[in-house]
Amino acid sequence: MTAREAALRALVACEQQGAWSDGFLKKILRTAGLDSRDAALTTRLCFGVLQNRLLLDYYLGKLSTVKLEKMEPAVRNALRLGAYQVLFLDRVPDHAAVSEAVDLARKGSKNPRSAGLVNGVLRSLVRQKDSLEPPEDPAVRYSHPQWLADLFTRRLGREEVAALMAADNGEPPTCAQVNTTKATVEEVTDSLRAEGVEVQPHPWLPNCLLLSHTGSLEELAAFREGLFYIQDAAAKLAVLAADPREGMDVLDACAAPGGKSFAAAIAMWGKGKVVSCDIHPHKMDLIRAGAKRLGLDCITAEVLDGRECKEEFLDGFDLVLADVPCSGLGIIRKKPDIRYKDPKPLEGLPRVQKAILDNVCRYVRPGGVLLYATCTLLERENEDVVRAFLDKHKDFTLERFQVPGDFEGAREGMVTCWPHRHGTDGFFFAKLRRMRGVYEVRPNEGMGPFTLGMAQAEAEDVLNKLNEEEHQAVEVWHRFGGYGSPQTFQLEYEDGKLSRIGLDRCEDLKVLYRGLDLTGTHAEDLILALAKETGYVCDCEDHELACTYEFPALGLELWRESAYHPKLLAVPEFQELIQALPENLEYEQDHGWCFAQVWVQTGSFRAQCPLEPGTAPYAHPVKPTPPEREPTAEEMIAFLHRKYGLIPPERPGRGE
Repeated sequence: MTAREAALRALVACEQQGAWSDGFLKKILRTAGLDSRDAALTTRLCFGVLQNRLLLDYYLGKLSTVKLEKMEPAVRNALRLGAYQVLFLDRVPDHAAVSEAVDLARKGSKNPRSAGLVNGVLRSLVRQKDSLEPPEDPAVRYSHPQWLADLFTRRLGREEVAALMAADNGEPPTCAQVNTTKATVEEVTDSLRAEGVEVQPHPWLPNCLLLSHTGSLEELAAFREGLFYIQDAAAKLAVLAADPREGMDVLDACAAPGGKSFAAAIAMWGKGKVVSCDIHPHKMDLIRAGAKRLGLDCITAEVLDGRECKEEFLDGFDLVLADVPCSGLGIIRKKPDIRYKDPKPLEGLPRVQKAILDNVCRYVRPGGVLLYATCTLLERENEDVVRAFLDKHKDFTLERFQVPGDFEGAREGMVTCWPHRHGTDGFFFAKLRRMRGVYEVRPNEGMGPFTLGMAQAEAEDVLNKLNEEEHQAVEVWHRFGGYGSPQTFQLEYEDGKLSRIGLDRCEDLKVLYRGLDLTGTHAEDLILALAKETGYVCDCEDHELACTYEFPALGLELWRESAYHPKLLAVPEFQELIQALPENLEYEQDHGWCFAQVWVQTGSFRAQCPLEPGTAPYAHPVKPTPPEREPTAEEMIAFLHRKYGLIPPERPGRGE
């Protein structure tokens, strides 16, 4: 069997049987007896045709008197193989490409005229190839079905979508992740170069090497010795965001072929436990073999459906990785035929993804992390699934993270990797933290376990039971009885009864009012939502710059640590004020626009400090008196100090 015959068989199988090109190629290459050079040609021909199929059909359709859909599969794909070589492979002489395609058609067709048809069409293509006009439609030009091109266009816009589709037709890099438990990056690099492999460090991912001219990976000494494993940079990035550490218990819920399990175990230096699960029994051998080769004894593998609950796993893991089944539309470079699959079955994938998340989230210990990941670029499988999960599971919240490289969304807890922007697979991941406590705010009634009006002894009894039953230490600050740090619940009493309750922002706590996260939602968004129910008053003439907001009708008070608002940052004099401490500006931009404290209070407290419900933007507007002259920079700074109380703190995060 020749390289072109093997490629033809693979293309026909993909088209007629729905076979996956990469899997069928591996199978056929094992039996064809091709040397490494011919095997590489087979792969290049098969992938090249699939990457450019719509474009090839566009040109062939203009030259053939017989419609392509009317041809036998072998003839149609023989034409595509010939056309691909003529248009894209400069090293193959045109006459050889035509001759080989004609021979394939003669052998594969029952119609004796097929060979002549192929010969005529391809010879016409050779004569006209230098004058061919590319199709105007980018979907055809880059061979993406229209439904997929439309989805990407809505996300990226017409200009950028062309870059994405072009990247989909590129050759994916071979990323080698160094097993730092066995060797250094330098040692692995030297070993690979000694065997003729071209090695370059990854431009932004540490302990990652880009390989070319590898030949068979399995034959390399560094591979056999377990000094590296193959994993795309995006998947490794997701594990870095999850931040596995020594001694953790980690579950990889949809593990095969095991790359993220390996990455987690290496990050933990093999100290801890990694349980790798997958629904397919035959893939367990892949995971076990990989773990053995890498020397990662902390990994165990077992068969488990991510949608089925395993009682022993409940609250059992510090970190759960869920790289769920998806449409795979981020790895078109590696599986070019994905684009041609029927999109209808894809519509049901979010339901499966949500079911897996709903189940495996129960395996996360309070305070632990759930990492959701897919290798697709569709919002309905990514951001939409995460938002639906958070709406349903109030004890989870998105958590910001830091990763190497330039990735939008890390501060919000969700990142999408793009082939054309980052040189990675198309990949999505979100980091979700399970809160140790979730407290629903009941204005004028209480918060969490406390009820306004209960006696001090009752409140203390509730607190003691909370500690005993939930095994969590809750520090209480009695405003009139001293100060404690760290602060969580803050209790005030009037006439021996609980009249006011405060709760500080905390990484492990979530404070909700009618589903709104009071300490995690941007202040401006939160105020707008609450103002729909009632008026409010605030402590600043300019409501956007206020630190304290009162909602008297609700019995609710919100306090923000500081207010480096964008409109204030635009003032040159204020820019001058904060230039000396840029780290504080960064901190405030990340944290200062969420509320740091939430208070609920009784009517008696509000009677002592009367506040009339005010309408937005503020209760009592003040018209400033025009100055007789323009203030100096020093006077402006002093004015800003007085008006807003915005003296930069001595260190980032003062008050938290």
